[in-house]
Amino acid sequence: MRVTQKILTDRSMQNLNNILSRVLRTQDILSSGKEIRRPSDDPVRFNQVLSLRTSIEKLDQYTSNVEDGINWLNLVDESLSSVSGVLEKVRTLVLQGANGTLTAEDREMIATEIEAYLEELIGTANTSYAGRHLFSGTQTLTVPFSREGDIITYYGDNNSIILEIENNTTLAIGFPGDDVFFRGFEASSGDMTSVDFNNYNGSSFTINGKIVNIDSATITSLSDLVNLINNDPNLKSEVYALSDGDRLILRSRTAEPLVLADVNGTPLEDWGMIDSGVDILNSREAEGVFKVVEDIIKDLRNNEVSKLSGEDLGNLDEALDNLLAVRSQVGARTLRLENSRNRFEEFSVNFKKLLSLNEDIDVAEVVMQLNEHQNVYQMALAATARVIQPTLLDFL
Repeated sequence: MRVTQKILTDRSMQNLNNILSRVLRTQDILSSGKEIRRPSDDPVRFNQVLSLRTSIEKLDQYTSNVEDGINWLNLVDESLSSVSGVLEKVRTLVLQGANGTLTAEDREMIATEIEAYLEELIGTANTSYAGRHLFSGTQTLTVPFSREGDIITYYGDNNSIILEIENNTTLAIGFPGDDVFFRGFEASSGDMTSVDFNNYNGSSFTINGKIVNIDSATITSLSDLVNLINNDPNLKSEVYALSDGDRLILRSRTAEPLVLADVNGTPLEDWGMIDSGVDILNSREAEGVFKVVEDIIKDLRNNEVSKLSGEDLGNLDEALDNLLAVRSQVGARTLRLENSRNRFEEFSVNFKKLLSLNEDIDVAEVVMQLNEHQNVYQMALAATARVIQPTLLDFL
C-alpha cells in the first residue's frame, strides 16, 4: 500500500488523540478521586458500587430513625420521671394530711398545693418533642389533655407510634396517654356474635348517665354502635374492637371511670355481643394518675383521714408502680434502639471500606500514571513533528 502524506498525518493525529484521551481520563480520575464513575468504566464493579451505596443510604436512614426514636424515648422517660417525682411529693403531702392533729384549714392548704401539682402533671403529660406531643398516641399534633373544671379529657388516640428500625422490622415507641395516665375498662373475652338490631329497636343504656339509644334505622351492626359512641363528644368514651375479633374495648376519655347502666335490663348480653354468664367489664388494676390525685384533693377537703391513709395512699402507690412498669418498657426499648444504632454504625463502617476499595483511587499511583501519559504525549508530539515532512509552504 502506498503511504501518502495525508495517511501519515491522519494516523499521527489519531495516535496523538488517543494518548491525549488517556491523559484527560487520568486527570478526571485524579480530580474526582473515583476510579469508577460510570458503567462503562467497569460494569461489574459499577453494580457493586451501586449496591454498596444503596446499603449505606439505608443504614443512614435507619440510623436516623433510631436516633430519633432514642431521643423520643429519652424524653418520655424524663417526663415519666418528672411525673413520678411529683407523685412522690404528693405522697409526702398525703401522709402529712392524714395526720389527725391537722385542722380543716391545714388540709385545705395541702389540697391547694396538690392542685398545683395536678396542673404540673397535666403540663408534663402534654410535653412535646419537635412539635409532636409524646402522649397523644398517633395524634401527635393534638394536645392530649385538657382540664375543664373537674374534668380532665384525653383527646389523643390509643394507637402507638411505630418506627421502622430496619428492613421489615418495626418498634413501637409511643405510649398513649390514656394507657399511662388514665384508667380504662376492658370487656372479658367471649365470642362476638351476629346481632339483629331490629329486635332491639328502641333499647337504650347509659354511659356515665348519658343515654345511648338504639335505632334500627341507623344501627344495624356492631360497628354502627361503635361509631355512635365514638362520635358523641358528650359520652367521653370510645369503643374499638381488638384485632383478634373476640373483644370490644370501652375506654374513658377522662380520668373518671366509666359507669355503665342498663335502662331495660342487661343489653350487652341481650344483644349477643358476648356470651351470657361472662362478666361484662373488668377494670384495669391501676388507678389513673389524675384520678388518684383528684381523689386525694377531694378527700383532703372533706377531711377523710381514713381514706387518705388507706385507699388514697394505696392507689397512689399503685399509680407509682404503674409508672415504674411503663418506664421499664421505655428503658427496654431504648436499649434495643441503642444496640441497633451500634450495629448500624459498625455495618456502615464496613460497607464504606468496601465502597472505598471498589471505587477510590490510589492517589500516588494515579499521579504516576498521569506523568507517564503526559511524557508519552510529549514524545508523540516530538515524533510526529519529525515524521511529517516539510511542505512547499515551509519554504515560502
